[in-house]
Amino acid sequence: MRRYFFTTIYVVLVFLSFLVVFSLGKIETGPEVFLPGYNGDPEKTTNENVKNLFRVNREFGGSSSIVIVVEGDKNFFEDARTLYELHRALEEREDISSVMSPVNLPKLSGFRMDYYFKDEKISKDVLNDPNAKSFITEDGKYALLNVIFKEGVNARDKIPEIKRLVSSYFEKNYLFGEPVIDSALFKELVKQTFVYPVFMFLVIFLLFYYQLRSFRAAIFSLIVPVLSTFFVFAVFFAMGKSLNTMTVMTITFLLIIGSAYGLHFYNALFRFSDKREAVKHIFKPILFSMLTTAAGFMSFVFIDIRAFRELGILVSSGLAVVVLVIFTSGVEIFRNYTPKRTPRSFGMKYVVRKIALIVLVVFLVMAALSPFLLKRVQVGSDMVSYFERDSELRKAYDLIVKKFNTREPIYLVLEKNVPFVGTDSKILKELIEKIEKSEYVSSVVFPVDISVPIMYTLSRTNPFLKTFVGDRNRIRLIVNLTPEGYEHVKKVVDLINEVVSETGWSHYVAGSVLIWNDINESIMKSQIQSIVLASILIFAMVFIIFRRPLTTLSVMIPIAFTTVFNFLFMALFGISLDVSTSITSGILMGLVIDYSIHIASEERRLRDPYLVVKNVGPSVLTNALGLISGFAVLLFSELALFKNISLLMMLGIGVGAVFTLIVQPMILEKRENS
Repeated sequence: MRRYFFTTIYVVLVFLSFLVVFSLGKIETGPEVFLPGYNGDPEKTTNENVKNLFRVNREFGGSSSIVIVVEGDKNFFEDARTLYELHRALEEREDISSVMSPVNLPKLSGFRMDYYFKDEKISKDVLNDPNAKSFITEDGKYALLNVIFKEGVNARDKIPEIKRLVSSYFEKNYLFGEPVIDSALFKELVKQTFVYPVFMFLVIFLLFYYQLRSFRAAIFSLIVPVLSTFFVFAVFFAMGKSLNTMTVMTITFLLIIGSAYGLHFYNALFRFSDKREAVKHIFKPILFSMLTTAAGFMSFVFIDIRAFRELGILVSSGLAVVVLVIFTSGVEIFRNYTPKRTPRSFGMKYVVRKIALIVLVVFLVMAALSPFLLKRVQVGSDMVSYFERDSELRKAYDLIVKKFNTREPIYLVLEKNVPFVGTDSKILKELIEKIEKSEYVSSVVFPVDISVPIMYTLSRTNPFLKTFVGDRNRIRLIVNLTPEGYEHVKKVVDLINEVVSETGWSHYVAGSVLIWNDINESIMKSQIQSIVLASILIFAMVFIIFRRPLTTLSVMIPIAFTTVFNFLFMALFGISLDVSTSITSGILMGLVIDYSIHIASEERRLRDPYLVVKNVGPSVLTNALGLISGFAVLLFSELALFKNISLLMMLGIGVGAVFTLIVQPMILEKRENS
């Protein structure tokens, strides 16, 4: 038992971690975690747009909302019975607060309120009503239902039921909105946590087993980061935290990156006759490789975005656990292990200096061209951009934009110190007309022909009117944005502020689009911060290892090229700089520096580039191929979010490995000779 003292302790800790993870583990999918200053409590956040979104849901007795578009077999102006039945079925659900559709849209006839739905069909008069025409297309083929869930309902969990219900009435139907996106995103995040890692494990295992030619070594290299993930997740969940869109990738990063340490550890055992000497030699390169990689992730800790901070802490602490286990439990497991076969060398050798120079020139030319290509990189995203063009959700979005020329709305809440009166209708009508003149607004929905006092009374029995009235002093206007308006929402808000200021009423504007606008504005700042902080931390780590400024700078050259090429690949493949891809530069810097450190450490010991590449090249190459193969699994994801990250990581690692194995030995050799 004493021979496996550390191993026994780790087994017990892992067992306890499993219990904690499966009993306390949670995943959240909202975009709030990407907001600067957001700490999980909307009441305490410094972001006004988050506060306003929760405020409007609280004051108007609703919660999340979705849009349902249905295509009828016939024209709804001729037959709307099925639409009526679907509307009633949705209204009768206990989790739904209200439903707006052509079926219950009111029209005012003198002092009498009537409806456009009559005799089981929709009257064409609806097209003349500016409040109602956004619920049905001019040809009567498509109808739109706006469904608002009750406060406290987890709308995301209800989406599959709603989809089945709608499909039972209309074969062709499309759901869109934040809860729909959350539902699809949640399914993919579950795959990211439990499905994709399995395939990554298998792919990397086969590659490692081929190079190491040892089942024990290959399994050990992969099991350690998996178990480390459960350990850090257990601590994380025990603190009351939840995984989010970003931190769910922790297991991917730990599995793909952490497995390399076991690979280098096992390969080093064959470069020395004494295993204790081998462990002593490889300890520093692996330790500092972990520290520099952790530095890339820890640079996120200083960014005021919760999702980035948590990812940095989880991966960095997980990598530290991996190294700890390798040099305690790993030493116990391989102390008396005598394999029958030695690792493959792949015939690795140092290329001639002429080839290295040609490769260096190619890198320099590409770097020189980068300023011209970087202008093509778009900054910013929204949750729709998470999904592939041919996904069901993107099809729904495209249909809504094409047929109704609108996206998710923003809400304008108007408040008075005294109750609204009948004469306020004229002011409201003028206000709406001014807002609708904007090229970024497709329509403003509010039954302005009904005075607010009457609307308040009728809202007690009419779900449609209830959407607009909070109380006698508070009303809500729904401002539908055009696709261009979604991108220029700040201009719309400025216009609203200007127009409302003329009335003397209090107001606020709310909507998820405003939250995404704040997120997008922080992306560039976060990107610059992460690159600068990662560079400083990594330089400090490398300098501590080699203690010579020139050597340190030469070791860091590969990460400079990798960072530049990362943005080049974004431009070439049309990938936006968004909340997901903004993390790749810092991570790649921490990964590629590992190869550089191993090459430079062996160069300092042997002073011979030929022997350096022969000794360290196989493990560096296998490591790079393992990383590329692991991230390649994410190319099968349904989310463009993960596909973009995986593509950039694969290309960046390839660039770093090529430069390190071909060009860096030449640079180090020249420096030593000088």
